[in-house]
Amino acid sequence: MIGTTTALKDDPALTNRLWQGAQPVRIAIDTELRVPLSYKLYDRSVRTIIFNTHKQQEEDNLLFYKLERDHSFVPQMLQALYQLNIQSVLVEGGTKLLQSFIDGGVWDETRIITNTDMLIQEGLNAPALSNASLIKKETYLNDSIHYYLNLSLTINSLLPAE
Repeated sequence: MIGTTTALKDDPALTNRLWQGAQPVRIAIDTELRVPLSYKLYDRSVRTIIFNTHKQQEEDNLLFYKLERDHSFVPQMLQALYQLNIQSVLVEGGTKLLQSFIDGGVWDETRIITNTDMLIQEGLNAPALSNASLIKKETYLNDSIHYYLNLSLTINSLLPAE
C-alpha cells in the first residue's frame, strides 16, 4: 500500500520483479485521484485497488473503491480489504500514511532499515512509533534493520485460532 505522494514521486510498479510467485494486490490511497492514468499503477497488469473519495468502479483488474470523506480513512480501508478477502497489507508509504496506521494502532510489525553510510542533509522526519517493542536487530552490509512489534496487541491475538 502506498499513498498519493509516493505514487506521484516514484511511479512504482508494486509488483514482483525479482521474485517468483503470485503478484501482490497493489493498493494505493489517492483520495482526490491525482495520480495520472499513465502511471504504472494503472497498467492493469495485476489487481489494483485505488482508495479514493470520488468513485466506485471496477474494470479489468482495477478497482476504484470510494471512501466517505467524513469518516477516518484507515478503518474504512481495513473494512474494505477484509471484505475483499485481503488479510495482510505491507504499508510502504511515506510518513503521513505510515503515521496514520501507527496512530490507529493497526499495525503488527514494523521494520526500520537504516543505511549507516548514507547521510542526507535534508529530508522528512520518520514516523514516530508508539507502543513498540524492539524484538530483533540485524545488520546486512551497510544496512541496520530493527524489528518492532506492536505492544498494544495481546499475545493471544498473535496465536493461531484453535
